[in-house]
Amino acid sequence: MEAKQKLIEKPVPLSGIRQQRASSWREDCDQTEGPKPEPEPEIEEHRIDVIVEISDRVKNWIGSVGNAKERTPSQNPWPSIPKVPDQILRGTTPSDFKKFYEPRVISFGPYHHGKPHLQSMEKIKPLCAKEFLAASHQSIEDVYKKIESNIEAVRKCYDTNAMNEYDDETLAWMMLLDGCFILQFILFKGNIQVLREHQICFVQVDLFLLENQLPFGVLQLIFEGARVITMKDRIKEFINIGMSDGTSASEMPLEKPAHLLDLLRSAFLGSSRGGDKKMISKQQEQKAANNNNNNTHHCWRMMKEFLSFQCLFQMIRRLFGLSQDNNNQWKTFRHIRELKAAGIHFQPSGTGFLTDISFKSHFFYGYLKLPFLLIDDSTKPKFLNLVAYEMCPDAPEDYAVTSFLCFLDSLIDHPDDVKELRSKKILYNSLGSDEEVARIFNEITDGLVYLETYEKVKDDIQKHYDKRVNTWIAQALHDHFSSPWTIMAFIAAVFIIFLTGVQTYFAIPGN
Repeated sequence: MEAKQKLIEKPVPLSGIRQQRASSWREDCDQTEGPKPEPEPEIEEHRIDVIVEISDRVKNWIGSVGNAKERTPSQNPWPSIPKVPDQILRGTTPSDFKKFYEPRVISFGPYHHGKPHLQSMEKIKPLCAKEFLAASHQSIEDVYKKIESNIEAVRKCYDTNAMNEYDDETLAWMMLLDGCFILQFILFKGNIQVLREHQICFVQVDLFLLENQLPFGVLQLIFEGARVITMKDRIKEFINIGMSDGTSASEMPLEKPAHLLDLLRSAFLGSSRGGDKKMISKQQEQKAANNNNNNTHHCWRMMKEFLSFQCLFQMIRRLFGLSQDNNNQWKTFRHIRELKAAGIHFQPSGTGFLTDISFKSHFFYGYLKLPFLLIDDSTKPKFLNLVAYEMCPDAPEDYAVTSFLCFLDSLIDHPDDVKELRSKKILYNSLGSDEEVARIFNEITDGLVYLETYEKVKDDIQKHYDKRVNTWIAQALHDHFSSPWTIMAFIAAVFIIFLTGVQTYFAIPGN
């Protein structure tokens, strides 16, 4: 009993039993296999510590990451006037830059001031300043003092490198002469006696170049003291010159634009910045409605899978274009000729606002309404600079002009497309060549990213385009009823068939 109690009190661990068995097994192996080989000497591990010293340049990099902050809107009371972004200039030749982004006859602001080919117009600026200040009953000393008192705000509007070579007095005098010339040119709508006709045309283009802008706050400082002239209405009227939409100046509010190019953008969109925000919210509502429709269509398709005669339903849906989820598929229509073949007709929307685009689909025909657009020699530089302005960090975030140009480029692929829009009074071509107009829109949108501003319109067009019945009926109407003579022949044939049927009916005995 005592031995058993000792065993219970001091149990042998299981690991110990395993070690005893393993040692006995090794002894048996040594007796059978012979002498055991001598163990190899252990290799000592040597650790080498590498000390890396951080240079001052790397410390500066690390410090820049630690001090990085999110980009916040500029605290300057006036918006900035940037240069053309680098992503726009990629692939642009120096000759193209001079042609579309650099002023031809006159410079405004510091970016192109002092260039040799612009010196002749510098002699005209003092005369225009004298005439404008006399017409507005202002003293040149008072106007200069107002500009110089805001010279720090002017400096913050432009690129820092461009400001280094101008002191405060030189910059203030530049703003005074340039601003007075612009207001004098606007006041007389370009009819300045010292300017020749070709110079007036070039000045009208140079006024709307991105790198040739003055802060609108500077113009306000100059014309706010005018006692007789109402410059706000004159500026609105001048901006609307060349826009063939019949828009009155009162429809374009003058609410703190950044510069004249920004004001031109508001005129094209038919609203100020508040209208841009409204259009963005409308796009968000359309996207939400599309998502709801997508969920509804998805549930409906799942229910259809459990019904019989699925092949019949699939055939019917394909026939009427109901089997496609157009919101998630690529747009297959290419240009206006294809849309016309599918029964889609084009109509002017009645305004020149670029956002006034709509589409309505009926049984076998649809109507796409587009705004008026005048195409002349100034169209390409204006739109290129508007696109460059929308690509800048401080520009409006809706990309309205860029989206319109991309949408119109998706419709225009051939001179016949331009001809169709001309026949519908949508495009007014003063260049004389439809091929030139098609090439202009293709070059303006080259390299641009297609945005979803008009995605709802594209989806509606795609739904109509996918219906096979629409294409068949539209093709039949185009082939057989494209002229009044074919329509008259069809009516005559139907009438003859009707008379033949009546004659046959009464020829039967008993009738």
